[in-house]
Amino acid sequence: MDVYHDSNIWGKGKTGTKLTALPVSHSFLWEEQEILIPAVYVGKAGAVLDICARIPVEDMAAFLKKWDYERRMSLRTPEEFEMIDADNPGSRELAVEICLDGVPLVCRMSSSLRWYPENIIQLGSAGPAGEDGFENNKSAVEWMEAYGCDRGCCWYFERLSYNWDNEPILSPQRISLAFRANLISVTAGHFSTDLSCNGEMVKTAHPITGQEYTLTLHRCEQIRNSFAEIGAKGVVYPEYCQVLSYSIEPEIDSSLFDIRDCAESDHPEMGDAQDARRRPGGSDGPTAVFMAGRNVSPDKRMAVSSLHFEPVPAVQWRMVFRIKPKDDMEISFPVKA
Repeated sequence: MDVYHDSNIWGKGKTGTKLTALPVSHSFLWEEQEILIPAVYVGKAGAVLDICARIPVEDMAAFLKKWDYERRMSLRTPEEFEMIDADNPGSRELAVEICLDGVPLVCRMSSSLRWYPENIIQLGSAGPAGEDGFENNKSAVEWMEAYGCDRGCCWYFERLSYNWDNEPILSPQRISLAFRANLISVTAGHFSTDLSCNGEMVKTAHPITGQEYTLTLHRCEQIRNSFAEIGAKGVVYPEYCQVLSYSIEPEIDSSLFDIRDCAESDHPEMGDAQDARRRPGGSDGPTAVFMAGRNVSPDKRMAVSSLHFEPVPAVQWRMVFRIKPKDDMEISFPVKA
């Protein structure tokens, strides 16, 4: 397989620097999943690592029976899309750190694709193959042929491109890899707020460990944002939202838990400032200006609701844990001569 170090990670344009293939053909289990490292590609410009992860066909079939075509086509809310991603064995994306001869490389970009047997394609589509995204593109077919993957299974393919942090290592003797499974969002409960909440408590539990957590809702404010300086000309943006300050006990890292609005924001509309002033709840009277990302209570956590054209009297929130589906794994092995 020809692999290049350029802006097109799949090498479709065949531009940039062509890399030299170092066959690896090393397979191992990451928990219960079989992983194949077919090759690493190196050159003075950088390096590329290819990963093939086997997905049991029975797991994908069970997922498609639970989430049939009609159910998948009826998805509307962010929570529903998170639920299907959490269940989909083909959505288990990952990150990989690499060292060659003990020297770490710097990840530049990565991309993934999937390959499905014909029976899975038919099960996943109510109509012609590919109607619901269940089809095999040309790159996936090339990987199957180049690396001799079992056509009776589904496959997750990942290509990661790296830059050298120091001098290129063009004849490495050993490769070390650290696998990190991407986090999955799981909603563990809902609650509502209006502008009167002050000291209310909400309980939830971690969906995997069962650890109980208590949220204290300190303050809920109605905020009007200003997009005059950063918005596109001729576009009217929804400006109103609620900002909720809260704390959680026991403490959990903010990357592993947050609060999200169940509703989506209103879509921006074409218009002008005069149109915006005529809106109910427009610019007449005092307003608070809040720039997204600025915490109005630095000693508390903050959740910001979706944006709407009119003031938001109440918000339904969902409590979201970020779950790691697998433990991290490190592996090291020699590069074949």
